[in-house]
Amino acid sequence: MNSPGDTTAWLEGPEQQRTRVEGDCSIGRLPTNHLVLDHEKVSRRHAIIHAQGQDEFWLVDLGSSNGTYLNGRRIMQPVQLREGDQVQVGPFLFAFRGPQGSDPAAAALPATEHTMMDLRSAKCWLLLADIESSTQLSRRLSADELPLVNGRWFSQCRQVIEAGGGTLNKYLGDGFLACWRDKPESAAAVAAALAQMRALQDQCQPAFRIVVHYGQVLIGGMASVGEETLSGKEVNFIFRMEKLASSLGRSRLLSESAQGRLAALLPVEAAGCHPLPGFAEQYPFFGF
Repeated sequence: MNSPGDTTAWLEGPEQQRTRVEGDCSIGRLPTNHLVLDHEKVSRRHAIIHAQGQDEFWLVDLGSSNGTYLNGRRIMQPVQLREGDQVQVGPFLFAFRGPQGSDPAAAALPATEHTMMDLRSAKCWLLLADIESSTQLSRRLSADELPLVNGRWFSQCRQVIEAGGGTLNKYLGDGFLACWRDKPESAAAVAAALAQMRALQDQCQPAFRIVVHYGQVLIGGMASVGEETLSGKEVNFIFRMEKLASSLGRSRLLSESAQGRLAALLPVEAAGCHPLPGFAEQYPFFGF
């Protein structure tokens, strides 16, 4: 544990030891973790705290055997942290200290207040994944089984995306948004990641949906604090796509712009033309 000095957020131990939270703060038994906890009840890669933007931090269990606890309750899926929250990993208890919750007005500031420091545009691949019927899943699995299933799924998906050069940009409770900056090799990397994620779908638990889009995205700064903020029309588009895929009963869906770049790399099929709320046209979509 270290003393971070002037930092945005940190974990505070019982004797006021501080561990800085910046970007992804990994917690576990392996010495490669940011916070190393050497105890038999702590998994090798137990949990992470993921910084999303300037003032938003999420606690994610990575399918640990003994669970990660927030304010005395085992977390079932990624959950946003608030100032003063108590985080327990094995026998170790920490207080989360950070801006979220200490100044509620800051969280309500318009997005431009946070992103005007550095706003630019870039072509990106966007992948949105979401656990299907998460409420029914929580009823079907026991309180011990559910966090293991969810945590392992998040961990496996993260490994697939990062191994292919992508970034898991934002946790969404029962899903996540990932992205790849467009490079000559990006289409092949996305196709390979989709093949691996389709193999995860075939494992059946949890059932989840994947939608993929390609377009011009606005990227807001804050990289020194956490993952960069993605915004703009194309980000809205992929969130509408996910709702469309759910209504169509499809577990995999590509936009036309993504299909045009992936058709030679994986088999695709037409899924019809459909409108999206907030967009004027009907758009062709494709299964894979």
